[in-house]
Parts: sequence; C-alpha cells; structure tokens
Amino acid sequence: MGNTVRCRADAQLPDMPIVYASDAFLKLTGYARHEVLGQNCRFLSGIETDPSTQYVIKESIQARQACTIRILNYRKDKTSFWNFLHISPVRNGSGKVAFFVEIQIDDRSKNQEMCDLSPEMRQLSVVGFVKVALRSLSMKSNHLNCMRL
Repeated sequence: MGNTVRCRADAQLPDMPIVYASDAFLKLTGYARHEVLGQNCRFLSGIETDPSTQYVIKESIQARQACTIRILNYRKDKTSFWNFLHISPVRNGSGKVAFFVEIQIDDRSKNQEMCDLSPEMRQLSVVGFVKVALRSLSMKSNHLNCMRL
C-alpha cells in the first residue's frame, strides 16, 4: 500500500482544500507538497477532462456519498494521465462529514492484464483495491487514535 496515491480534503473548509497528500500523489502529479496543500483537487483537471465526469464527482461530494470514477487528470508538466479515482466521505463522531479521502489508481494502458479485462471487471478490480486501501487507511487511523489515548 506504500504506493497508494492518496490525499485528504477538509470538507469543513471553503472549497475543500487538500490537507494531506501522500508521497505517491506528489510523484504521480509532479507537484511539491507546498504546491498541493491548500488547493482544491480541481487543479488536476485540464482541457480534455470530461465535464460530465467532473459533474458526477461534484454531485457525489454534495450528496456526501462515495464515488469511484475514471478521470483524465494533468501533471504539473501538463502531461495527461488516466486514473481511477475513489472519493469517500469520512465522518466525525457526530456523523458530520469532516474529510473526503481520495484514492487514485494510475490507469496505465501498459498494464496488459488490466487492459485484457472487460470494463466491468476492471471496475471490480479497482473497487477491490480501493476497499483494501481504505481498510489499511482506517486501520492506521484507528492505531493513531489508540496511541493518542
């Protein structure tokens, strides 16, 4: 899970800025941490990012629901990359959404095994990976909470 591309956006601040970005996120996008923190994830969108994909993401966030979608994003050097994006709300003790965790899975067409799968099976593979990544993140979070007690 060390190469899992993750970031966290604060749902309680205006425009939901990024408050955490993994090293893998920085490596994938080409940005430095100080360039990412405080930005909304929209900065990764570009000229060929599908507006309907952005709309699905926006609607999911407004509805406070999880979303998994394939999106075309752009690195700092303006090169594009496809990735599977999973956004999931994280609720605080009172049930209010405090953060959105975003997990990206680089969708490189070089991965022949994934390319040979049907779109439905690719989606299932991604969803399975996301569940494992979220479970790992949850376990780390629970461990940190226990350490604070």
